[in-house]
Amino acid sequence: MSRTFLFICILALLSFSSTAQDKKASQLLDGTVVDYVYKDLGGVHVNFSYGQFKRHWASGNIGSAPYQARKIGDKMYMVNFKVAGSSNFVTIIFNFDKKVFYTSALLDPKTKKEQLLFETGAIKQLKLNEN
Repeated sequence: MSRTFLFICILALLSFSSTAQDKKASQLLDGTVVDYVYKDLGGVHVNFSYGQFKRHWASGNIGSAPYQARKIGDKMYMVNFKVAGSSNFVTIIFNFDKKVFYTSALLDPKTKKEQLLFETGAIKQLKLNEN
């Protein structure tokens, strides 16, 4: 009986620890500023701040959304966010060491304007802050 109780306590502690790590992991890039360019879509200036992915396109389009980030390698991160006020969902893989990125996005889902985006580009400027 006491072994079972000890086992349950250990599982509970590991579960809480994992949840705390996931919350911290979601804002790993806060303080990072990056300028990147898509070949056909133009440039974007992004500031990761207070859990927000703040973007400013060269075309003038601006916005922000809560983001999640996960470290997937040395200076490599997967980032995703849902654009507020829409159903648009974006995932970007940044390879800061090689100065490239890869984007997959679902834009305007379940509408006549639905679009799948699967693009890559180059990172032009970077101030990386790994938390």
